[in-house]
Amino acid sequence: MNLNEITAGIELLGNNINKLVIKNSLVNFADAKEKKIDFCINKPRFEKDEDGLMGQIEIEFKIDLINSEEQKCHMEIALEGAFVPSGDIDEEQFEQLVMVNGAAALVSIARGKIEAISGNVLNSGKIVIPFINVLEYYKEASMK
Repeated sequence: MNLNEITAGIELLGNNINKLVIKNSLVNFADAKEKKIDFCINKPRFEKDEDGLMGQIEIEFKIDLINSEEQKCHMEIALEGAFVPSGDIDEEQFEQLVMVNGAAALVSIARGKIEAISGNVLNSGKIVIPFINVLEYYKEASMK
């Protein structure tokens, strides 16, 4: 199949870390008796001007690794991406693509950043974020 026929319809202009908080007194990842990961996709922002459409979306992770009250690691990271349409798509399609495909792309980028950062903070081991079904996230969020 020709890859050009199945491209996502959006293009990533870039991404940045908007927030990074680390508080750590845990030495090794394997020592953590409790692991908790919270995830949030913030409402995207869209702009339309003479240059066209642009969408920005931010995702957040809050991660806690706890061995004891004295030995724990807390990490918060917020990652934002900016997207523009690629190809001939309308505004509604673009917004949907940013919400789903854009958020999924940022999760993959955040996964790499979290692994790299935690690998440098901890003496051994690293935090690996599981794959996230963005469609399921939105479905669960709409039920709350």
